[in-house]
Parts: sequence; structure tokens; C-alpha cells
Amino acid sequence: MVTAPMHWQLVDVLRGIAVLLVLFRHHPYGGVLGHVGWLGVDLFFVLSGFLVSGLIFDEERATGRFKALRFLVRRAFKIQPSFLVLIGVTTLAMWASGRQDPPLNYVAELLFFQNYHEGLWSHTWSLAVEEHFYLILVGLAAILGSLRFTWSRFVVLCSGGMILITLLRAHQLLTGPFSTLEHFYPSHLRMDSLLAGVLLAGWHRYRSTSFHAFFRTRRWMLLGSMVPLLAPTTLLPFGSFWMYTIGLSTAYIAGMIAVGLAVTAEGHPARWRPITTPLAWVGGISYNTYLWHLFVLLVIEMVADGAGMSGGSLELVLFIIAALITGWVTTRLIERPALRLRNRIAPAWQRSTRA
Repeated sequence: MVTAPMHWQLVDVLRGIAVLLVLFRHHPYGGVLGHVGWLGVDLFFVLSGFLVSGLIFDEERATGRFKALRFLVRRAFKIQPSFLVLIGVTTLAMWASGRQDPPLNYVAELLFFQNYHEGLWSHTWSLAVEEHFYLILVGLAAILGSLRFTWSRFVVLCSGGMILITLLRAHQLLTGPFSTLEHFYPSHLRMDSLLAGVLLAGWHRYRSTSFHAFFRTRRWMLLGSMVPLLAPTTLLPFGSFWMYTIGLSTAYIAGMIAVGLAVTAEGHPARWRPITTPLAWVGGISYNTYLWHLFVLLVIEMVADGAGMSGGSLELVLFIIAALITGWVTTRLIERPALRLRNRIAPAWQRSTRA
């Protein structure tokens, strides 16, 4: 078996942390981790921006061009199979229980605008943000290509987009009271964390020496800086003006630091491996765990109610275990076969399953 480089293992550790935060967030007894668990999605966004745009940068640097259609097909094979199975199972379960949702809710899910109109699930909004981001990323690649890519233009484009989105969020909140569907879910208000990942990936690829020097020589300072950067997530009410503007921005900056430290890591003490190894395993099944966890939670709650043991820490533990098992099974039965088919239909310029 080939062992992944240390930095990729630590990226999977971050994925594992992100999905566990989400699990705690969505369980009523998630406690302190549940309070800040929404950070898991923002960490996913930074990771996705970094990893997916990195594929584009690597292809362009190695081959001199970027094949947008192949990129979109490969992303579809990564996202869609497990998602479509979830929607199919959801539809059957709703039919069996006698529940009916408006047809537009199904359309919103299938066409990925459930972050602008109510869909079937409350967590798939993040998939819509990512799908919209892939399309914009293709456009961004085309713009940079036509402008003859320069580092300064790239930084201005990404930074300008991040600042603009923060201003849009502030304006949106000033027009009415906070609601997740109108303020927290829309793509045009949430893509700044993805752009942060893109900026980080560009720095890593095109200014590699300064990237590694920055994170390796300032490791402890950067780790310490994450405390004040993440402080707003615990000190400010969710949905408040400052949390929604500055708080979200400092959160993705902390995510950038975490990813940068992981990518530049040369190793970690053996005493940490009992923690990092299982977290990396969780990271490897994080997409399907995230996708199915609310379905699992509903089943766990029904079973717990029937057994007279509803609520409490025991239900939380059972939920996390069941969600991870479901994520592992669906990864093996759905995602991996789909990725093998993807590699036959739309082979990558180099073999990679990291994103």
C-alpha cells in the first residue's frame, strides 16, 4: 500500500475535523462543539477552494492549457452519484411515510438552487455553493488566461472578490432580519471562503518558496493567531451583524492558516498519531458522511424515541458512530465505483483523488 505524503494526511485530518464539527452542530446535544460546528462547512469551503483550484493550476502549468469540460465532468462524477442516491432514498422514504413536499423543492435540489429556495434537506445548500463555485472557477480560469496570467492580477481578482462578498453580506443584513436561507446560504454571499482557498492554492503553486517559508518559519505565531481569529465564533451571536461580516471573514482566514500549516508540515510527533490517524480516516469518508448524516440522525431519533431513550449523550454517540459507518459504506459502494468510472470516461491529466 502506498502511504500518502504527510501533508495530504493532514489535509484529510482537517476534513475529518470539519465533518465532525458539522455532526456536533446538527445534534441537539452537541454542546460547545455544536455551537461552533457551523465552522466545519467554512473549513470545507476553504479546503475545496484550495484543492479544486489546485487541480486547475497544476494542469495549466503542466500542459499549458485547462480543459474546462473535462474538469466539470470529473466534478460531477465526484458529487452527483452519492447525492442522487440520497435524493432517491429520501423520495422513497417520504412516499412511504405519506409526506409530500412541493415539486419545486425537488427541482431546487436537483438543479442545485436549494440555497435560494427551500429544498428537501437543510444541509445540501453547501453543495449548491460548491457547484456554482465550479462554474465561476472555470470562468475565472478563462479570464486569467485571456489576461495573460500574472500573480498581481490573480491576487487582485481573488482579494477583490472576497472584499466584495463581505460588503454584500453587510448590505444584505441591513435590509432585513437575519434568516439562514436569505443570508447564510446564498452562493453570492458565501463564496469568499472558497476564494480564500483559491488564493492560497495560487500562492502555493506560483510562489511556492515564499509560501513554505511563511508557514514554516511562523508556525507557532500562526497557530496562536487562530485564537483571536476564531474568538468571534464563540463570543458573538450567530446571525449578528459583526458575526455575519467580520466573523465569517476571520473564520476563513483561520481556515487558510490551518490549510497552509497542514500543507507545509514535514511531520508530526508519533504521540499524535492515535488522534491524527483516525481523523484522517474520517476525512477520507467526509463527503458521504456529510451527505447522509441528517438522514441518519432522523433514523436514530426515531429508533431512540421508540426505545424510550431519546436525547442525551448516548444518542449523540450512537449518531456519530452510525453517521461514520454510513459514510464509509456509501463511500465504498457509491463514490469509489463512480470515481473509477470517471477515470475511464474522463481521465485526469494526472491521477489524483484528493479533491
